[in-house]
Amino acid sequence: MTREEALSLLGLQPGASRSEILVAHRELAQMLHPDKFEDNAKLRDRAEQQMRRINEARDVLIGGSAKTSSRPRPSKGSRQQSRTAPSTPGEIRMVAEARAHAAETARLTVVAHLRTQRERRRSMLTMAVIAAVVTFFFMRVRGSFGTLVFSIASMVLVWGVVDAFILSSSIRVLEKRARDLLHTRDAALEIARQAAEL
Repeated sequence: MTREEALSLLGLQPGASRSEILVAHRELAQMLHPDKFEDNAKLRDRAEQQMRRINEARDVLIGGSAKTSSRPRPSKGSRQQSRTAPSTPGEIRMVAEARAHAAETARLTVVAHLRTQRERRRSMLTMAVIAAVVTFFFMRVRGSFGTLVFSIASMVLVWGVVDAFILSSSIRVLEKRARDLLHTRDAALEIARQAAEL
């Protein structure tokens, strides 16, 4: 992965600081974490792939120092105490813009997957309609050929309908996730706008 690809993946501009990179990485990781999709194996696998790419992008941009630091990692409690909230309007704006970029990058990933799932559902429904027509025409045909075609067309019809139903469920989950990410992005942009006015 090149530096330009890593910046694009994290939704950052060239010259982004280490803290901007880490904030963008953390925001994307929170939005795309595989645990959010534990009820859907396909989405979970996709999220795991995205997490690997996000981690690789972070490592490319900060030279792998996030993983290979020789300092001992502080305990969870001490990390929470040492992490301070942004205190100046400039810091608030930077964090909000990084959050908005991360949300938009995650949303675009979800939308691309949503588009693929919709196309697949459309193909399955088309296949089911064709199978239904073939089933109807071969329903009354006598002989082994007619019975064979009727049986195959019936199975394809059932397969197409069941798969389209399952894909519809995945599509609803992805649509909700895309709406949530859009709301997160817009809220972060509004915070950044308000901070810029201070």
